[in-house]
Formats: sequence, structure tokens, C-alpha cells
Amino acid sequence: MLITYDSFSKPVSGSDEPQQGGWFQTFTIAAYKPYFDVDTSDVLERIIDSLFPFRGSFNEKTATNPDLYGPFWICTTLIFVAASIGTFVTYIAHKLKSKEWDYDINLVTWSAGLFYGYVTIVPLCLYVILKYFSAPAGLVQLFCLYGYSLFVFIPALCMSVVPLDIFRWVVAGVAGFMSATFVALNLRAHIKSAGERWFLIVAGIFLLQLALAVVLKLYLFTVSV
Repeated sequence: MLITYDSFSKPVSGSDEPQQGGWFQTFTIAAYKPYFDVDTSDVLERIIDSLFPFRGSFNEKTATNPDLYGPFWICTTLIFVAASIGTFVTYIAHKLKSKEWDYDINLVTWSAGLFYGYVTIVPLCLYVILKYFSAPAGLVQLFCLYGYSLFVFIPALCMSVVPLDIFRWVVAGVAGFMSATFVALNLRAHIKSAGERWFLIVAGIFLLQLALAVVLKLYLFTVSV
């Protein structure tokens, strides 16, 4: 029998609410195995969906099989790209002005804290907020959605090698808008059940994602010599 339900409302198989093993099962590897059981084609399809934010169908496609594999590697790739591109750009800028250059290890630690922290803390906070407004969403699905929403910043960071500040602002702005739209549109239908304040919640989600783009521009897209 086919059961129709809000794809963000109920946990799927092996989801974020432990079942037979009680809370102890939450701390076992087996509890998280289903979230890494995806094919390369699945991950690629979800990445492509994240680059077309106006479709708003990501949550429907991942309702029965949200994954953490893609989000983990997207964040890890972002950290590597941010550190390597940032290092390369600052190195070239210093050499062009014949100034001494030193490797900044803080790029790695700062990037790791930002991306891993953002994709963990923001979904957790949203999970609590939606539960408070009686519109609970699956925690793993939120992790999945936010993880894939960051993919667009990978090509954006790569394009930041162009030594034009106005161009970097445009790239950061477009990437931020695409990421924010992707998250907001995919959550809008579900959040509408939260009552009259649904618009404020969606607007907050959108603006927070834009704020991330501004932070990236000011710290990673800006080169000072």
C-alpha cells in the first residue's frame, strides 16, 4: 500500500530517531550506515539539483533516502579548495608585489570550522525551531539539504582566482543567492504548516545563507597584501 506524507515530516528507514536499539543505537556505526548507502549517480544527481535551485524538488527526491555521504565530501572538498585557492591567490599577489609570503595555516582550520560548523549547527537549530512551531522535519534530511546547498561555493571559490574584486563580489553574490534559493524553496512547502510565521522562518533561512556568502567573500575571496 502506498502511503503519501510530507517528505520532511517523518523519519525514513534508519533515520534520526532510533528505533529497536533505543538511544544506545545512536552511538553505533550501524545506525548511520544507511545514510552512506548511495551510488555515485545518486550523489551526482543531487549535486545537479542543487545547481538548479528553482526546481524545489530536492526534498521529494531524497525523501526516502537522505544521505550524509554527499554533504560530508562536499564540506571536505570546500575546505581543501578554500585553503588551496586562498593560498595560491595570496602567494601570487605577494610575488607580483615582490613581498615576502608566509603560508597561513589558519585558512585550513578556519575553513573547517566554518563549513563543518555551519552544516551541523544551522540544521540542528532549524530542527528545534520547526519542532517548536509544530512543523517537525527530519534531522538527517536537513543535514542532507544544507550539505548539498554548499556545493555551488566550490566553483565559486575556484573562480575567485580572477584578480578583480568586483568580479569576486558578483561570484559570491550569485553563489549565495543560488544556495539560499535552493534551501528556501525546498523548505517552503513544509514550513507553511508552521502557521502565519512561516514566511519569517523562510526569510531567515534565505538571509542566513546569504550571510554565509558574505563571510566567504570577506575572508576567502578577499586578498590583502
